[in-house]
Amino acid sequence: MKNNLRKCLALFSTGITAITSQTEDNLYEGITVNSFSSVSLKPPIVMWCLDKKTKSKKNFIKKNKEYKIIFLSAKQKKDCYKLASKNNKFDHRYEVNLLKKSMGYLNCKLYKKFNAGDHIIILHKVIKFKINSKKKPLIFFKSKILV
Repeated sequence: MKNNLRKCLALFSTGITAITSQTEDNLYEGITVNSFSSVSLKPPIVMWCLDKKTKSKKNFIKKNKEYKIIFLSAKQKKDCYKLASKNNKFDHRYEVNLLKKSMGYLNCKLYKKFNAGDHIIILHKVIKFKINSKKKPLIFFKSKILV
């Protein structure tokens, strides 16, 4: 059932986001997420889901911590793979470049989190946002990245 359900859910195409946050050692950590969704405009709330088995989980579920949710552009396929790997820590320069190449991003603070099966649903309040010039999105469809 699990594999067939995964194949069925893969028929829904989604954009790919990168979620980044500063670590305790002043580096940044990032992950890729395709479960992003807007929830509310007033107040501005967005959500995404995190696999409970994710190695980086501790850095992404801290109350009142600031995060960036970055909408990846079609030119960021390599960034997507890097952030989906175990080598997902980087310095400030890499994050600045990641933001420049993106379609735009949200600065957020964790608002609430909920357990939901093998994932955690995370709600964030949007503090500010930036829209970059028009770029094409990086898309996830049938378990593959499309550019």
